[in-house]
Amino acid sequence: MSSPIINLLITADYELFLGRNFLSDDEVLFAPTRELLDLSRRIDVPITFFADVCSVWAHRDSGIEKYPHLFEQQLCDAVRDGHDVQLHLHPHWLFSSFRDGEWRVSTDRMYMAELGYDDTHLSAPVVIRRGIDYLNRLIQPVNSDYKCIAFRAAGLALQPRERELISALLESGILLDSSVVKGVRFKLDTIEIDYSNAPTSANWFMNPETGVTAPSTSGLFEIPIGTFKMDILNRLEFIWRRAISVKMLRGTGVSRSQRQSTLANMKTLIKYNLRYLYTNPWFNLSCDTKGYDLKMLLTGFNDYVARHSDGENIFVSLINHPKMMFTPQLELLESLVTTTRNKYRDRIRFITFSEALKQIRSD
Repeated sequence: MSSPIINLLITADYELFLGRNFLSDDEVLFAPTRELLDLSRRIDVPITFFADVCSVWAHRDSGIEKYPHLFEQQLCDAVRDGHDVQLHLHPHWLFSSFRDGEWRVSTDRMYMAELGYDDTHLSAPVVIRRGIDYLNRLIQPVNSDYKCIAFRAAGLALQPRERELISALLESGILLDSSVVKGVRFKLDTIEIDYSNAPTSANWFMNPETGVTAPSTSGLFEIPIGTFKMDILNRLEFIWRRAISVKMLRGTGVSRSQRQSTLANMKTLIKYNLRYLYTNPWFNLSCDTKGYDLKMLLTGFNDYVARHSDGENIFVSLINHPKMMFTPQLELLESLVTTTRNKYRDRIRFITFSEALKQIRSD
């Protein structure tokens, strides 16, 4: 068996909760991100922040300036410290409204496909181009070499109509994607994804002719979120740890309910978690998933590396969300980095998406 170089890209989806936020913006997003950045300095790893720019536009359109100001300031400071910022789009923000002190979430614009692929004001291609331009104008004064070149889809859903989305991304100048979670297939009222037929190789190109499932020789270079499986005993232990961590919560996910009530979101959450018990699902490589411990995550990571050891390089993403990270999750990330460094030594590199593009082009 060969010993490929492992390029681990630690990512953070930089966003508020999409349903209801129980605390202030600072407590939900900015303070947890500060803690994550402090940790990254201690363990000397860069982070790629996939920034939900639609939330900035929605706040500004509603006359709320504090959130956009802090959002932009924190991302610029992160870039100054050697981190990366790339594009993440949750289109429901563009149709939501702020009334009576809370956001009323649009429940019919969750996917990029629900924006359509024509050239109207809020179509998917137009929103993508606007997002790229926004990040370039924001970050280039801090780093003149910066270009927005990577994308992560809302809910990790390139589907449905992924070929049209891939085409729109390529035409806009996006070169890398990190939306695919290999093997994962599930359906909720908010979103549906099916990556059960994703290519077996560590990385591949996607283009409008081949879509997600058939590798091509050109197109978007996919850096997937790593996945792994666990046996029933470990899944039961995971569910127990998940249950006792239920109070570590700053907000809720989104549902198609017109009002983001506790009941509506609880139904979505229960349905999502039942799959861990009654099916044998793929787990994401992540440090913010409640219920993970170091043994489970290391076993999964080592298994992922072993399953993709037939090439010279592995590019794999570890997904996190600052809004979901508390002290145990930060400690888990620190332990994962420390342990994998000790195990793989010079075979593992912690890089950003901008750095990955340079390396891919040089190979």
